[in-house]
Amino acid sequence: MRKIITAVGISFAACACATPASAAEDDAWYVAVAGTVSILDDSETEVVGLPAPIGTVKTVNAMGTGYGFTVAVGREIGMARLEIEGGYASNDSDHYVAIAPPTGTIAAEGGHKSWRVMGNAYLDFGSGDLRPYLGAGVGYADIKARLFSARPPFPNEAPLLILDDNKGEFVYQLMAGGAYNVSPKIAVTAQYRWMSAGKVHFRDLSNFEVIREHEGHNIDLGVRVRF
Repeated sequence: MRKIITAVGISFAACACATPASAAEDDAWYVAVAGTVSILDDSETEVVGLPAPIGTVKTVNAMGTGYGFTVAVGREIGMARLEIEGGYASNDSDHYVAIAPPTGTIAAEGGHKSWRVMGNAYLDFGSGDLRPYLGAGVGYADIKARLFSARPPFPNEAPLLILDDNKGEFVYQLMAGGAYNVSPKIAVTAQYRWMSAGKVHFRDLSNFEVIREHEGHNIDLGVRVRF
């Protein structure tokens, strides 16, 4: 994790220092918007500190394919780009699997929703209308987790609201994609983006600690406008 943060920091610093007094005429500001297909990994979860003899409950919450969007403002500096990005993603879950204690698959309602603010650095390649690129970013996300279901130790009880909490967390992302210039000012974009908040520590409605993973794959399709 520290290596990723350091690498992104160096990228930002290098890009900032690379802005000469006589910047190229092609350098420009831009705004970008994109729709997101969000494919979160299933969330391995632990509920800790439960009374004996239960102790710790371990589950895997199945996350469905979700949706989201991104909005960004950035600056082109030669082959590099720096930008500030805001985004949202929502993924529902309709069941989870309890693995300790072994109670099997239990129907559920809920999922994860997240709002994020990121600082991103990119490196563009090529000189034609099609410009592939690589990027990385770090930032902050407010992640909300919700679970309405029977509790893992009691799979036959009536469903109830177990978890409804949000937590701010450091996040990082890695991107690879391409932009195609349909005009000197407008490009259509497509990218793959891996984003991770690692393990997020929530509190359920009984005040027990719930540790959930939040990371996964994203496909972003959008438009970038230079000005």
